[in-house]
Amino acid sequence: MNTNTLSQASTAIITRSEQHLSILQTNRRSSGSGKKHQNNSAFTFQSPFQNRLLNNQALLLLIIKVLKLLISRLQAAQQPQKEEFRSFDGSKNNKNSTTMGAINSPYINIIPTDSTRDIGGSTEVNLPNPRAISNTVMAQSGNTENKKGLSDMFWLWGQFLDHDITLTPEGKDDRADIAIPTGDRFFDPQGTGTQTMKFERSKESRNEKGEKVYTNVITAYIDGSNIYGSDKETADRLRSFEGGRLTTSANTLMPENDKGHFVSGDVRVNENVGLSAMHTLWMREHNRIADKLAAENPRWNDEKLFQKARKLVIAEMQAISYNEFIPQLLGKNTLDRYKGYNPNVSAQVSNSFATAAYRLGHTMISPTILRLDEKGQEIAEGNLALRDAFFRPDKLKEAGIDPILRGFASQKAQAVDPMLIDDLRNFLFGPPGAGGFDLASLNIQRGRDHALSSFNDSREALGLRRIESFDDPIWKGDFGEKLAQVYDSPDDVDLWVGGLAEKETGDSIVGETFTLIMKDQYERLRDGDRFWYESKGQFSRKELRELNNLKLSDVIKRNTDIENIQDNVMRARVPEVITTAIPEPASINIDPLAAPTVIEPSATNSNIRTLDTEILREVDIPRRRGRRSRR
Repeated sequence: MNTNTLSQASTAIITRSEQHLSILQTNRRSSGSGKKHQNNSAFTFQSPFQNRLLNNQALLLLIIKVLKLLISRLQAAQQPQKEEFRSFDGSKNNKNSTTMGAINSPYINIIPTDSTRDIGGSTEVNLPNPRAISNTVMAQSGNTENKKGLSDMFWLWGQFLDHDITLTPEGKDDRADIAIPTGDRFFDPQGTGTQTMKFERSKESRNEKGEKVYTNVITAYIDGSNIYGSDKETADRLRSFEGGRLTTSANTLMPENDKGHFVSGDVRVNENVGLSAMHTLWMREHNRIADKLAAENPRWNDEKLFQKARKLVIAEMQAISYNEFIPQLLGKNTLDRYKGYNPNVSAQVSNSFATAAYRLGHTMISPTILRLDEKGQEIAEGNLALRDAFFRPDKLKEAGIDPILRGFASQKAQAVDPMLIDDLRNFLFGPPGAGGFDLASLNIQRGRDHALSSFNDSREALGLRRIESFDDPIWKGDFGEKLAQVYDSPDDVDLWVGGLAEKETGDSIVGETFTLIMKDQYERLRDGDRFWYESKGQFSRKELRELNNLKLSDVIKRNTDIENIQDNVMRARVPEVITTAIPEPASINIDPLAAPTVIEPSATNSNIRTLDTEILREVDIPRRRGRRSRR
């Protein structure tokens, strides 16, 4: 029986019941005045019990009340409901606090900050130099492999997800340059002792208590802001306003600006070709869904098609993150079970998550980006050295995203430890003199810039025991010994450094400190999101089953010509045909204080010299100039 038929039947019963109730009331009034009466009711049954119920005035009133309530709900169900969609800027997600998790909301502190470790603070001035820590603890010779066999696709998804939830602006005129140790092979090859690595401090503001806070300029929610932008103006620039679709360029790639760089919802889209490929994949997924919805619902206008497609894309990103990515990151049962939306939970990103724990992915990045054909062989255009893949949209255009995605799914990522490959530690954005940086040094300095508590103080705040010795078995391999070469005490160790040096706990790929920080963040991102895909009323049971069965490999197959790929692309499947990796340059010496040698930029890196400040700002890392340190 449909809702119309049920409503009509209920209305008929109410009418007849009210008629019978009127007769009962008339008869009882007549009985009270001594007049004779007869039962004129048309409602008579064979059963005396049924007749007694029928003659019960209170029961009839209750029946009428229930039926009227039923009719009102049936009629409400028949009325078209206006579906609410997320705002682009994250506002009004939480109705009690409309700016919670919105753009320009502050990072929160689940661990108290330590002003003495802020740059220039009484503790910080006695801490070891960030580049010295990098050279002693974080230098990596050769390749390593993570224990779980996770692929490069794992860290790529982590980066893509990060660019959906965190972005910290820099204060352009607030510098805290990093002094380069004298004779550093890569950054002071002439042994001048005057070289520095440019570091722009994060833009700060003050809260109502006068305390320094740092701002997240994109939405904290997992809401596809890396695809659509964190404001309506950006979203409008990316839309075609036809059929709910996003704008594309030649070969179904993302639109370009006048510099030939791709344009998407996040300014870091061109940071490396893998990230650009992932952005392209999800732009295509949006358009695929929009086309499907348009075919199924020919009366829907562009706005409804766009918003419905956007809602599904966000749900897919959330499902993949929580069903595929996080279980491999932290272990299958680390997160508490979802109990529904909680308006008292803040989804805002924590300082310790954004500035330390979630930067673990930097240690997993491989020096070579494989580009493979359908047989697992290196394509004619060749693989790419990571150092040649920064801000190179031309490398994506020359062969498309398919070879790149195959390569990321095939190669094992580096081990999760304090070490970074030379491409990030010595050649980030090119050789010295062409914009080179050390990502490890920048991360250490950024933690101090945000006044993060030390590794030990952070552990204590999380309810963990303090580490009293560099001989403690908590340290991985020989990293306790390496830490002891630069830090005077375990109490001095920076949170990012100590977290990476900590042994794994359970099925997590990191130690208990970073596991707890990320557990807190991922649970709050989920529980504090009113539009979370599993939240009541967002999707039907059938749709939820489909979303929870979705894998990243499904999205890849739908939007590329790739067919032969493993179901779990975050676990590496090494191709049967051995590909040729790009060799490390013979001139590289991992000893940072070796005899000075000037390293000339290679031909493939010559274009890096022309990168302007605006492009480098896209990744929150400035250009380097030879100036003396402020310290």
